[in-house]
Amino acid sequence: MKLTVAAVCAILLLLNVGHVESRRHGDSDSGRQYKLFVFGDEFVDTGNYPVADLAKNTRAWYYPYGSNDKDHGASPSGRFSNGLVLSDFFARILGQKESPPAERKREQDGVDPFGMNFAVGGAGVVEGTRDAPNLGRQVDKFRRLVRHGIIDKDLTDSVALIAFSGRRDYERFDDMSSTEVKAMAQQVTDNIADAVEQLMDLGVEKVVTTLPPIGCTPWLSRSDDGVYDAKCDSQKVVTIHNSYLEEKVFQEKGVFNLDLEAAFNHNAGPSPRSKHFKYRLEPCCESSEKSGYCGQVEDGEEQYTLGSKPDKFFYWDDINPTHAGWKAVVKEFEESIKNFLDI
Repeated sequence: MKLTVAAVCAILLLLNVGHVESRRHGDSDSGRQYKLFVFGDEFVDTGNYPVADLAKNTRAWYYPYGSNDKDHGASPSGRFSNGLVLSDFFARILGQKESPPAERKREQDGVDPFGMNFAVGGAGVVEGTRDAPNLGRQVDKFRRLVRHGIIDKDLTDSVALIAFSGRRDYERFDDMSSTEVKAMAQQVTDNIADAVEQLMDLGVEKVVTTLPPIGCTPWLSRSDDGVYDAKCDSQKVVTIHNSYLEEKVFQEKGVFNLDLEAAFNHNAGPSPRSKHFKYRLEPCCESSEKSGYCGQVEDGEEQYTLGSKPDKFFYWDDINPTHAGWKAVVKEFEESIKNFLDI
């Protein structure tokens, strides 16, 4: 049977949001000290999705998530990976010993020295739920905390990171017409551009951003008979989305583009440059059913298989990279980020 063409849209925005007082742990060669504020979905969530009984949305609070995360006792911490996620590795580039905590753990009267994470697994740029608010609601929450003085209004030398997998907004694109895809992409990129503008109005000095990664995510490349398409190509939605984002965001003065699309393809695309990953399409934690999820348990029986060597897999589950996968992606950006932010 014909295999599904894989395409996933992820938007990464690093926004240099102005000066928050120098309370950051860690040092940089330039002496500059940064705070990190994070917005997005499971790519960067560090524990904002509410703890509840095991389900697809809450799976990051259950084994085997976090099973290789030495930083958090090799146990689940609400991160959608076997270890650290994108925001953790970016925090390290900024010189932080650990990433900013989830907003839901915030103390009433202050902000952690590292910053704050507003991202929630399952959120979208446009689409969202009560438990997983969309990008606009996340930025609204940040703005309210600034307005009330809980987050320092002087935002120089803070960095905002926005990262979305695109799953929530584009999950039905296979059933959409070209006109409908274009309309959705217009709305998604309008909302991204609006979020960038709002953050810049709060004092953003620099914006670092990336095009969405495309292609062979297990979410879309797996056929009904469990085979992964090694020749998967991008869907038109990616090209459309990227062209709109180029017009609305990348042309802004101070916006610096980091190509997350290329980084994914270098490590796990149809013709990867990197030979680090033996398994580029197959997830390390794979559901027994296409509609199932990593960590699923029914009647006491595990409904998934788990690879014995996670570092050999680029993907952890059907959409999220492993600890090793995120580390490899961010390594490609590290020097350019440091140069851009003068770290």
